[in-house]
Amino acid sequence: MNVACDHTCSPPVVLVHGWGSTYERTWGGSDLERTLEQDGRRIIRVDLLGHGTSRAPHDRGEYAHMADELAEHLPDDTPADGVGFSLGGKLLLQLAAARPQRFRRLVIAGVGDNLLRPENGAAVAQALHAGITDDTAAALRPVLAEALASGNDPHALAAAIQRPPTLLTPEQLRTIGAQVLLVVGDQDVIAGAADQVSAAIPHLACIVLEGVDHVSTPHSPRLQVPAAKFLQHGCATTELPAAARAHPG
Repeated sequence: MNVACDHTCSPPVVLVHGWGSTYERTWGGSDLERTLEQDGRRIIRVDLLGHGTSRAPHDRGEYAHMADELAEHLPDDTPADGVGFSLGGKLLLQLAAARPQRFRRLVIAGVGDNLLRPENGAAVAQALHAGITDDTAAALRPVLAEALASGNDPHALAAAIQRPPTLLTPEQLRTIGAQVLLVVGDQDVIAGAADQVSAAIPHLACIVLEGVDHVSTPHSPRLQVPAAKFLQHGCATTELPAAARAHPG
C-alpha cells in the first residue's frame, strides 16, 4: 500500500561509525554518502564520543550514555533514517527500542547476536595499550589494527570499550517500529550469527554477505548499494519478511 508523501518521505539520515573508527574513515566519500547526497537527503555526520572530532574522556563512566549523546544529533520534529556499523548499529537499535517514534528505517551492519551479550572490553583495552602481540586473539586483530590506525586516542577508545554495559533483550527489540535491514558478513566473527536478533525485530530483512569479515563490512558495495536502495523506498509501506536472507554473489 502506498500513502501520500509528506515531509517524512525523505527524512534526514544519520550515519554512525563503529568503535575505534571515525565518520570519515567509515562513511566519508563512500558510494552510500554520494548516493544520499545525490538524492537530496540531509546527512547527519556523527563522530561518537571518544572518536574523531568529538571529545575524548578517559573515564569509562562518561561513556555510559553514548546512545543519549547520539540522540542529541537527531531532529526533534521528524523521524530519521539511520545507518550504523558495529557500535554505531548497537546504539541506533538501543535508541530505536527506547524511542520507537524517532526512526523510520534503519540499516544495521556488523551486528549480530553479540548485541545481546557483553563486549570483551578488558581484552581489547589491554591490546590497545600493549599493542597487537602473538597473544592477541585472532578475531580482534583486524579491529584493533583499524583502531590503532584511526588517529583516535587509545585511552579514550579503551574507556569506550569498557563502558558500563547496556544490553538489549529480545523483548526490547520487539518494540522497534522502524523497518530494519540487517547486514552481516558470514566471516564476521565479532558479530557472529544473528538468529536471535533477527527473530526479535518485527519488521526486518537480513542480508548475509558471503566472504566478508567484520572490518570489511561497511566498505563493501554489497552493503552500500542495498542500503541506499532500502533508504530510497520513500513513503511506500512495505512489510519486510522476518529474517529473510539474501546471499548476494
